[in-house]
Amino acid sequence: MLNNLTNFWYLLELTGDTNAEDIVDGAINGSRMVVSSFNQDWQDLANGNSEVFKAVVAVSALLGVVFVSFWSISWYSRLTQEGFSHEILNEMVYPLLVCLMLTVNNGQLLATTSLMFRNVAVNLNDKVLSITRNGITLRDAIRTANMDQAFALSVQAQMQECEKKPTNGQDNQGNIINPREICQKEKADEIQKQAQAYKNKYGISSYSNSWNPLDIAGQTINSMVQAMSWIIFSGLQAAFQYVVQVAFLLNAYIAPIFLVISLFPFGAKPIYAWVAGWLALTLVLMSYSIVCGMAASAIVNASNNNPLFLQLVQAILSPILALAMGSGGGMAAFSCFSSSGRLISGRVFR
Repeated sequence: MLNNLTNFWYLLELTGDTNAEDIVDGAINGSRMVVSSFNQDWQDLANGNSEVFKAVVAVSALLGVVFVSFWSISWYSRLTQEGFSHEILNEMVYPLLVCLMLTVNNGQLLATTSLMFRNVAVNLNDKVLSITRNGITLRDAIRTANMDQAFALSVQAQMQECEKKPTNGQDNQGNIINPREICQKEKADEIQKQAQAYKNKYGISSYSNSWNPLDIAGQTINSMVQAMSWIIFSGLQAAFQYVVQVAFLLNAYIAPIFLVISLFPFGAKPIYAWVAGWLALTLVLMSYSIVCGMAASAIVNASNNNPLFLQLVQAILSPILALAMGSGGGMAAFSCFSSSGRLISGRVFR
């Protein structure tokens, strides 16, 4: 995804000095920054160095020990009267398993489980982006559409300089020329060279319906409005992806809380809600990629010079649809877990 906001401020200058390749390069760095900004947090979680996770585990472990201590009185009384029985062993399994996961190496077992869920979500999303539609993978379609629309918006900004030139003039030999058209052609050739160099640099294929700078040469009147809209949509898109990444990390941090409160005699254990949360976040991530990828693949296979179309889809429409599908799937999973909770607890963890 292309998300860097800083470089898009060049579009507001409208001086003709905007370098489209710099805009797209900066956008790619911004996208990588959103993803990589959480790598250290996940590494700390996996290595047992996350102070936030340690604090949550410490509090949860204390609560777990208190709960088990109260229950151990009942267990001791029943053991002295009945001895070891299948029913007592079933009651002891889950509380002891909770204490084990919270106390061994500062909850390393639980942290590893959370990291496994996150890696599964990322791998599934990568597979989704590798799906081919209309002769192009969703990942390449998103990259190509974002690149084309970024360059198209840059063309509109640079063409403003040409609008200042007259439509009639003479060259050094006295021939009648159109300085404005000459300027537009020079800018178009320059942008096309930058776009081709960018495609070669990042291995992006060219498609028959890619944008033509000369087709949008007359669309510069609203370039400032479109630039501002691009910045706003890009900010919303980046914020949504950032929140999704935070949600993944937060779900890992609160795992000990859901685990320990599952010791309460509820009808459905809250740990099921935690697992359903991972499923919901995975569905949100995959749904977002699918919607954006399908929209992008449609753009690269159709003539569309509107530089805001994919940004609108990525910033507003895709997040709404992804959240709806993710929340629905998560609630359905939790209902399924809850309905089978009595059966599981009765046979194993009662």
